[in-house]
Amino acid sequence: MERTPEQQAVRTRRIATGALLSVCLFWGATFLWMEQGTDALQHVHGEGNHAAVGAFFLLWRFVLAAALMPLLVPRSFKRLDGLAWKWGFWLSVPFALGFLLQIFGLAQADVPPGQSAFLTSLYVVATPLLAALVYRRLPPRGVMLGVVLAVVGAAFMKGPPEGGLSIGAWATIGCAVVFGAHILLTDHATKLADPMAITLVMFLCSIGWNGLAVLLAPGGAAMFEPALLAQTFTDAAFVTTELLCALFATVVAVSVLNRWQKELAPSRAAIVYTAEPVFAAVISIFAGRDHLTGWLIFGAIMILLANISAEFLRRRPRIATP
Repeated sequence: MERTPEQQAVRTRRIATGALLSVCLFWGATFLWMEQGTDALQHVHGEGNHAAVGAFFLLWRFVLAAALMPLLVPRSFKRLDGLAWKWGFWLSVPFALGFLLQIFGLAQADVPPGQSAFLTSLYVVATPLLAALVYRRLPPRGVMLGVVLAVVGAAFMKGPPEGGLSIGAWATIGCAVVFGAHILLTDHATKLADPMAITLVMFLCSIGWNGLAVLLAPGGAAMFEPALLAQTFTDAAFVTTELLCALFATVVAVSVLNRWQKELAPSRAAIVYTAEPVFAAVISIFAGRDHLTGWLIFGAIMILLANISAEFLRRRPRIATP
């Protein structure tokens, strides 16, 4: 039986929701992979250069992703045109900056993968706030409540705050704001150009941004010395995590995101992404990189409630009276 347009729209939204949930699973695992990869790098290059180590890991992640993308998704290369280059470049700016802030936060000893994932999920609150600024409309009351809940959750995730949040936590919160901007821009850009071609351009441009970040970071240029490169690329943990991040968390996940996110409203897509920190926390705890504490549970619940309230606690429409 042929579906009505309404039934087809519902089916499309369900497929999009399932697709974005798969993205959440891959990205949830990424927090552990990135921490393991940067730990391996720090054994080679020292413990003090967190910024250079994070940017170096991301640089090779996107080199591999850009190489794999045309092989796994041939249309990404075949459909390259001026619009794809334009919007892929602009999308690469918040995309690369968000990942740099995220991996810098992860490189700090006081931000384990589970906490990083929940702080990153604050983009669910940031997205409608940024949309309100862009479109000059006041955010719904649920967003304002979400901001309060999110701040409380982030502050108490590691216990009662003493002296404020750490630099790693603030970097991760900044990452969430930047990813909120990326969600809005993705919604706009992927309706104007081929999503797969945009994805390839985004990866190529991200190579440049991360390469520049490595060179500008203290001690970053030394990481390209032949002897250190040879030592780095013979480290099994580094190579394995780079391949996992490049294939599953970058090529597959971002391709799926750019294809299916446009089928959902940005705020609804953002609420689906709240599954990401849940996946990340479970994976991190099972891997022994995180510990389940009462404060972690409290902070996680506050942030999840913030994310949910940003989507579902809206002003109720008035009921017409006869």
